[in-house]
Amino acid sequence: MYDVLIVGSGVIGMSIARALSDKSNSSIAVVDRDVPGLHASYKAGGMLGAQNEFENYSPLYELAIHSRRYFKDLAEDLYDETNIDIEFVSHGLIKMASNINDIAHLNKQYTFLSQHDEHVKALDKSSLQSLSNGYIDFHNQAIYIPDDGQINASKYTKALLESITNKGVERFYKTEVTNITKQRDYYNIETSHDVLQAKKVVIAGGAWSHELINDSTVASQITGVKGEVLLLENEQVDLKQTLFMTNGCYIIPKAKNRFLVGATSYMNDFSVGTSKEGESWLFNEAAQYVPALKSSNVIHKWSGIRPYTENEWPIMDESDDGLFLVTGHYRNGILLSPIIGKLMSEWIINNHAPPILERFKAKRSVEL
Repeated sequence: MYDVLIVGSGVIGMSIARALSDKSNSSIAVVDRDVPGLHASYKAGGMLGAQNEFENYSPLYELAIHSRRYFKDLAEDLYDETNIDIEFVSHGLIKMASNINDIAHLNKQYTFLSQHDEHVKALDKSSLQSLSNGYIDFHNQAIYIPDDGQINASKYTKALLESITNKGVERFYKTEVTNITKQRDYYNIETSHDVLQAKKVVIAGGAWSHELINDSTVASQITGVKGEVLLLENEQVDLKQTLFMTNGCYIIPKAKNRFLVGATSYMNDFSVGTSKEGESWLFNEAAQYVPALKSSNVIHKWSGIRPYTENEWPIMDESDDGLFLVTGHYRNGILLSPIIGKLMSEWIINNHAPPILERFKAKRSVEL
């Protein structure tokens, strides 16, 4: 019997496992269905957009800001542990209104962000050209968020996996959890191969978490949003900052003259692969804002399923004694993973919810 069993080996599940192993001598297992092409963590852009997504103060904004601060030290710790460089950089993020109807929204966001961070700046055409070495064309309105950075999501996921393996966390590959039932003081976890037992269980299965929740009201809040992504290669473009448009398209400069362009959004879509329409939209949007990318080679394309909850407000809750639900982090799973690992491990060990997580219960009224 395990002290804690975690369903799902994305960055949220593995961050909880890693933090638990550092804080206690608990026996921990991570169970994953491990279906190629479906994991959002491996496929993510790796943006650390702690300020990019918010236009007012909230507990989620507070978590995002705190979590972003962890990444510099976390990158160094993971490299020391695993010799994997997660490629943390902090060149900032440029956010731009993709049409005139979004200007008022972006201005409202700028007002909020600049009140809390004097380094956030509004950009005119001249300042945008100077900041981006002339690569980004000015459209409508733009702001610069200097502290939002990025990592390599694939390498981060691999580093977390190696880290928890080194720490003695057991992992079950290609094992689908089919049912979780409560016994007197433990849980039976039925899987496609066997029945496991644990004193506490964490459901961190991303967009598939709803399949293991008996409460239909809660389960109905969780779904998946498919996102398609292109990886471009262009040796002529020297762009450092991430560019994020209000229509959801983003361009993230990566190592080796590569640029990750994402992401389409298809609600309630769990299919695998990319569409011609999605690929065309991504490439054309990238070329519209960074014209030099028109000559790029498409070297890879993929899709991932992001876990979505109502109002984009994640769930972090203890739904039954010792049964935790952690999902719905949508576009911010990578960013929030360190702080969620820390807080959820404290909750599991201390049997008491950290106060900041009180607003993230499964049954709640969210006002953003």
